[in-house]
Amino acid sequence: MNLGFNRSNYIPGILAGTVAVATIAIGQPAMAKTAREVAKIAVPTTVQINNTLATDKGGSGVIIAKKGKIYTVLTANHVVINPNSEYVIVTSKKKEHKVTEVKGFQNNDIGPDLAIVMFESDEEYSVAPISNSDEAEIGSGVYISGYPLPAGVGSQEREYQFTNGQVTNVRSSNDQGYTMRYDAVTRRGMSGGPVFDVSGRVIGIHGQGDTVGRVQNEAGGRQEEVKTGFNSAIPINTFVGMMSQVGMEKSALKVDEKPAENADAEEVKPGEAQGWFADFGKEIVKDVIQRGIRRLLPF
Repeated sequence: MNLGFNRSNYIPGILAGTVAVATIAIGQPAMAKTAREVAKIAVPTTVQINNTLATDKGGSGVIIAKKGKIYTVLTANHVVINPNSEYVIVTSKKKEHKVTEVKGFQNNDIGPDLAIVMFESDEEYSVAPISNSDEAEIGSGVYISGYPLPAGVGSQEREYQFTNGQVTNVRSSNDQGYTMRYDAVTRRGMSGGPVFDVSGRVIGIHGQGDTVGRVQNEAGGRQEEVKTGFNSAIPINTFVGMMSQVGMEKSALKVDEKPAENADAEEVKPGEAQGWFADFGKEIVKDVIQRGIRRLLPF
């Protein structure tokens, strides 16, 4: 039974690896931003994706396009793989929006683990810029953005997490398209979330984390995987090379093709991103109030 959205599967023309985004403009590289500056881009564009039929399952995603009132979110296919489930997007504004359509790219075990989901809203949401993921080399600094699943007993809220890392390996090919490797602290539920470069552009979709077993969490809740700190993402170029299969054109994306500056990602201390999240929320409210006042003032 399908509960409220349409789902389509598309046979990928590319099973793994990356595809060039386009000719890279020659010129000065994009300047590296501070961790807080990148987070200011990541927070409003990263969303949580909840499975209403299974509260212990869910993932993250990133808003990559908008057309009228329709927003497109890029995520990992395994986050929205169940055609009988109903999915809900929760944004940084704490607003819930039903997923109206799912379009998956993966139709076999080795196909790219990518999907796009759509939702409709009168709210104004930011769209994340993307860049050429081929520029991400060993040693490149990255930031991972997402919403881990609740860990404690009785806990329901998914708190935003933003962590720093570094690319450790770039494979020429790999099953499910996971060719970008990096070290970073990630947790279950962050799958489908964006990987940003140091200039604040999406260069990958996080989806795998190496584990060495499972332990009972401190709160006595569900068992959690013990992660090694090594993770994998699907480069954004893989998506760009296949997006025509889901009826999207590159012109729908916010593309910044400048090469990233060769710089490390700044360290993000545990809990630091939660403070930024709260600060950015206050800034959004303040901006809305100011815009409302301006509309009421006479010209």
